Amino acid sequence: MGLATLYEALGAADGSAVEITEIWVGAWGRDIVLEGICDDVRFELAFDDCREMRWRVYAHDNNGEPTALVDFAPGRDEHRSPAQILTDTCALTLWYGALIVQRLS
Repeated sequence: MGLATLYEALGAADGSAVEITEIWVGAWGRDIVLEGICDDVRFELAFDDCREMRWRVYAHDNNGEPTALVDFAPGRDEHRSPAQILTDTCALTLWYGALIVQRLS
């Protein structure tokens, strides 16, 4: 699914700005949800049944502001290969069971 497929799922033009507004961690890290916005469309990327993650923080003073999604590689579900998410402030690599892309508005 990369960025191009994300644009298609959201009905947005290629190259549109995508920002991550919130990251939620639940069930002791087994559920990870990234909330975002692209061309006034709110969405969620929900990763279920996560088993391992690596988190690297690049900016220490973003004050909770939305951060630009720079690159996205979804990997493969059922823990076969990790999703890789790169933003202006952090990078997240995670092995997951299922990915659900949900358009909220």
